[in-house]
Amino acid sequence: MEKIRKIVKILPFLMYTSLFFLYGIYYVIMTSFGYNRIIGESGFTLEYYKALIFSKEFLENLKYTIKINLLTGGISLFLTIALLYLIYINRNSKYLRGVLKKVLEFPVGISYLTGAYALVLLLSRGGVLGRYLLKFGAIDSIKDFPILINDSYGIGIVLGYIWKIVPFMIMMCIPIMIDIERRWKDLGALYNLSDYKFFKKIIFPMIMPNLALSFFLVLAYLFSAFETPYILGVTYPRTLSVQMYELYREGDIELRGQVMAINVIVTLIALIISFISYLIMKYLTKFKEREW
Repeated sequence: MEKIRKIVKILPFLMYTSLFFLYGIYYVIMTSFGYNRIIGESGFTLEYYKALIFSKEFLENLKYTIKINLLTGGISLFLTIALLYLIYINRNSKYLRGVLKKVLEFPVGISYLTGAYALVLLLSRGGVLGRYLLKFGAIDSIKDFPILINDSYGIGIVLGYIWKIVPFMIMMCIPIMIDIERRWKDLGALYNLSDYKFFKKIIFPMIMPNLALSFFLVLAYLFSAFETPYILGVTYPRTLSVQMYELYREGDIELRGQVMAINVIVTLIALIISFISYLIMKYLTKFKEREW
């Protein structure tokens, strides 16, 4: 009875939120298929999707988005595993553990927008790092400082993502790693396992499902992320989220269908990634159960 009462209390909020959420989905999908009453279109069409598929700019932006996201996810996964191992082998050092904790917690409290502007101030050619290198004679001219921000390779975007993503992935795994170490340390002592072997043979296989889950969550998020690539990227190629924003900002109502079509494609990609992560998570969980 108490549960029913709680549900009744939040029912108006759920109905209100669901109404706008579902209407938003309905509006995006219908507009992408040609139902746009603002400009008098009310017939089903695939023209917006065809225009995107045969658009060189869209295909280049899609390829660029996939490249940036996979590169970011791969580097973040590698750094997460390396830092988890570093945290594990220094688990008895209170000082280093405290320092690592502060370093990991710091990016979590900062938004992507703030972090992107901080990277501009730090890594642009006229930024803090470049000026200090010039001051200490490490470079002869500010032009010798490499272009790390607003570059066509997306280096700035990748750096802007990594410093936020790696702490998230680590925090997804640390509680499990601590619990595993507490429960299985006697087994490691019995077989005289070194820290490296204990991490490789026991900890890593058991945190793999969480690593996989956090990796695919990150990929799903990156496809729709906007602030970092908008500030740290270039005008061409650009990520799909930035292309959507630029088309929408032009204010041309006739482009609204194309914007919504990109939105649908990005959403479908995110859903596919989420479904793949679910399947991999399910498989790895069963694998772990068979192993242990």
